[in-house]
Amino acid sequence: MSETRSPDAGDCAKSKECLEGCEELAAIFRALGHPARLAIIKQLATQEEACCGEIVNHLPLAQSTVSQHLQVLKEAGLLICDARGRNCHYLLNREVLNKAERCSQEFWNHLKSLNADPLPANTTPEFETR
Repeated sequence: MSETRSPDAGDCAKSKECLEGCEELAAIFRALGHPARLAIIKQLATQEEACCGEIVNHLPLAQSTVSQHLQVLKEAGLLICDARGRNCHYLLNREVLNKAERCSQEFWNHLKSLNADPLPANTTPEFETR
């Protein structure tokens, strides 16, 4: 039987800063929650910047679809758009990506610290299927 920890005033769940951090992290996870957007991030990581047409050339998607995904990534702060005439050049916002990485790691570390009976490293939990 695992022991249950009682929350105290310093707990993450009660901290306004942590809640805001969780909301920000959730917004980033939502933006990254589509395979096409992950592919766009991976593509942009291989180059300094790219316009929409260059990104489209690397993906099996229509230009309009790529534009929609770029907009989601931009709204989440993961991309910076540099408008040059009629073209937008996109580049990764590495500051936001680094912050997302740190917040994600802190989140997972916090969860691990709350787990009284962690699974052995080589064990995969079994999930119920319906």
